[in-house]
Amino acid sequence: STARSCGTHPASSSPLAHRPRAARAMSGKLNKSTASLHAAAKAKPKPDWSLTPKAKRNSMLDFAKAIASGEEEQGAAPEKSQGFAMRPESSFYQAMSDVEALADSKSALVNLADNFEAFPGSLLVDEKGSDAVGGVKAKYDVSPDGDLFLLAQIEIACPKETAMDLLWDGRATTVCKIWKSLVGSHDIVHEYTPTCRILHIKFAPPSLGAAAATSARDTSVIANKYSKTIVCHSIVSSHIPPVDGSENKKVQYVRGDTKVLGFVVEPTGPNSCSVSIACDFALNGGFDWWVTKLLFKCTGVAEMAAKSTATDVAKCLKRLRTACEALAKGDADIAM
Repeated sequence: STARSCGTHPASSSPLAHRPRAARAMSGKLNKSTASLHAAAKAKPKPDWSLTPKAKRNSMLDFAKAIASGEEEQGAAPEKSQGFAMRPESSFYQAMSDVEALADSKSALVNLADNFEAFPGSLLVDEKGSDAVGGVKAKYDVSPDGDLFLLAQIEIACPKETAMDLLWDGRATTVCKIWKSLVGSHDIVHEYTPTCRILHIKFAPPSLGAAAATSARDTSVIANKYSKTIVCHSIVSSHIPPVDGSENKKVQYVRGDTKVLGFVVEPTGPNSCSVSIACDFALNGGFDWWVTKLLFKCTGVAEMAAKSTATDVAKCLKRLRTACEALAKGDADIAM
């Protein structure tokens, strides 16, 4: 009897031998399913991008830091140097991961939008001192590095979700219709998730003289959508090699650095919201030369370029408002 009680069945070495047949079948299916998931995870392409060094150092972060630290006097606007004191290229910033940099910029963007009045830029006004573009508040400046920096806000009579959806609408026809004075072409090159994508943007070339053929800029960015913000940063990616102009002999593109481009949409009521845009853009190319930077600063050309860009952005925001309010009313045709 002892031998019988301690004896082993040929299949008893398997843990599944003492389980009901249905359980063994289910376990087999689960194992196959898990193996399939592991195989899918290995087959999924890894993100082929990394932030450019300049994208980790932008003036928006410095301004947000100044506001947060309370360095400015109570009730007074911070000094211009506080807004544009570029961070040193220390080992700390070089070692900062891309994920940390993205999170840093997202927080700084919201901070900047909440402190429009304190931002130390030139207010875009007309000859009478009123908003240069009706209904849009805009400020602009040029950083010590020669980057164009702007901040603009507009109130829109539509739910926050309507504005966010339209800003995230990546169709070239939509983007170029709203941002037509700035964007020449817009392509979604790769989409990792519904809220994360790689974009290739070609800006509209200048319309004056030889600059139209020599000063066109393009940029490759990683764009992330959150609950009330959209944040873009320049990246290096094999998905978007630099444009050499071979596709269009008339225009030679220079890869600019979008240190940060972001939108903040804050609800102001059940059917209204405020949209803010902030951008810190490095032209690169010949503009990286210190002699060019000095020349443009002394002649005021850089300031004029920043003001012109701010004016174009303000006009684009008005078209955005028209489109959003039309969508909120259920109009199928958007007149802009």
